[in-house]
Amino acid sequence: MTTTPPPAVEVRNVVKRFAGNTALDDVELTVPAGQVHAVIGPNGAGKSTLFAVIAGEHRPDRGTVHIAGQNVTSMAAHRRVKAGVARAFQVARVFAEMTVEENVTVAVVAAHGTSRVFWSGGGLRRARRPVAEALEEMRLGDLRKRQARALSQGDRKRLEIAMALVLEPKLLLLDEPTAGMSPEETAATVELVHELWTHTGLTVLLTEHDMQVVFGLAQQLTVLNRGTVLCTGDPAVVREREDVREIYLGAST
Repeated sequence: MTTTPPPAVEVRNVVKRFAGNTALDDVELTVPAGQVHAVIGPNGAGKSTLFAVIAGEHRPDRGTVHIAGQNVTSMAAHRRVKAGVARAFQVARVFAEMTVEENVTVAVVAAHGTSRVFWSGGGLRRARRPVAEALEEMRLGDLRKRQARALSQGDRKRLEIAMALVLEPKLLLLDEPTAGMSPEETAATVELVHELWTHTGLTVLLTEHDMQVVFGLAQQLTVLNRGTVLCTGDPAVVREREDVREIYLGAST
């Protein structure tokens, strides 16, 4: 008998306030394992706050967060990485003076601890394979010796995703993965994320303002507005809703 895995992430009745302002108001979100799910909404809708709550950077004032069936609501951000949560930010967070290969190696260290034992020759040798695989997955193999500061915006974003992949996540959070990219870089990144999902079945939760990216990747779509969930459903159905068109996509979309 086949057992259905628990959702990759389940947010239940989450409320988050800042100085009396409610950023998230009774938000619920369920993303099945292996799904590409997008969260959209106008500026100030609560998307970044929701991601921060899932990643453990903010603790909700009320409600719970479950990752792969585990209640992680009280778990610190670094422990959620161990629980399978990896996040790539709107502005790529990489070590500018390190090479591409060194950046991904540092991520492997973060996944396995920072003991001196790891930094021994044996530890570094064990890191070579996952580093090489992540670089190839993100098509960065030819750039492995280049300093991160010399990369294009698109390559920096792909480097950050490579750093997330070596954490062996159950859930990959992508915050505006194509922000600041040229049309060519955007198309290449969409193709890479789709290939990544196809090859690994990794659960991906993303926010994105580019609707072509959203509708090109997402299997399900959640719309946030003023901290509340307006709707969740098939992207083709959601985009035809009049309330969604009015608050986000534009009445003429």
